[in-house]
Amino acid sequence: MIDRLKKRPYIFFILPGFLLYSLFVVYPIFSAFFTSLTEWSGIGPKSFVGFDNYIELFKNKQFFTQLTNALKHNLIIFALNTGVVLPVQIYMAYTIYNGIRGYRFFQSMIFAPQFISSTVIVFMGTLVLDMNIGIFNRILEWIGLTGWVRPWLGLPQYGIYIVWLLAAWAGVGVGMMFLVGAMKMIPEENMEAAIIDGAGYWRRLFSIILPQIRTTIFNLLILTYIFSMTSFDFSFLLGGVAGGINYSLDVMSLFFYRVAFGSDGEIGGTLDRNAMGMGTTIACVMFCFILIMALLQLYFSYRKSEVE
Repeated sequence: MIDRLKKRPYIFFILPGFLLYSLFVVYPIFSAFFTSLTEWSGIGPKSFVGFDNYIELFKNKQFFTQLTNALKHNLIIFALNTGVVLPVQIYMAYTIYNGIRGYRFFQSMIFAPQFISSTVIVFMGTLVLDMNIGIFNRILEWIGLTGWVRPWLGLPQYGIYIVWLLAAWAGVGVGMMFLVGAMKMIPEENMEAAIIDGAGYWRRLFSIILPQIRTTIFNLLILTYIFSMTSFDFSFLLGGVAGGINYSLDVMSLFFYRVAFGSDGEIGGTLDRNAMGMGTTIACVMFCFILIMALLQLYFSYRKSEVE
């Protein structure tokens, strides 16, 4: 045994990280799955019930309605991040990559919200969108769109879009920096050759930049999906445990939190004694949605490496 370890000294470098990863990641995953198969309040002994919690989650009308509503909101956030935020991040990264005047200042300002807590961002957002003192309504009046003035924070149909807007403002700089780094790794000879050949500003973006950073864009898309599926703080701060009016701000993480720790201990016939069991079941379902996308990322990454 000792001789084998001596022949493979790299094991000593891998072992600490492997043990920590197993303790804080692998073990909690399996522990959560086992908890989802039990009836448990979070205190006291667990009672094994098999897949009854999963059956209850999908058969119970109240649970299933909240589950699909929360999942829909997560997917809306992901779609908006993909269709709106990602193109904006690409353009901002490309602008900074080209070194426009004052690009260091703009780069810092765009990334700066990352250092502001979610609580402060939500507070600033409520001030901007407030019906009486909010600057957004004042701007609408100033440009002649008086008919659009409304209590934005009190209308359920706009709730999830406000959550997305605040989260997008807070995180747009992170993806932008990933893309700036990827663009800077492109050989300068490629750009110089394109300029000599007469490629314009937009032609260089679509014909040279984007094809060479597609892997970074794909990975950023996966991270965007994970962030969208695990969003919690903005919905909780704006709508509380209840998820806003008629669950208009609800997301999967908040749904899990509400059932496990919040006020829905008796919703749909689920008693307080099983709040943690049902809550963990919701968390496991959410984990499965994320795992599917992670496996797709590994699959396409593996195929790409085989082709290359």
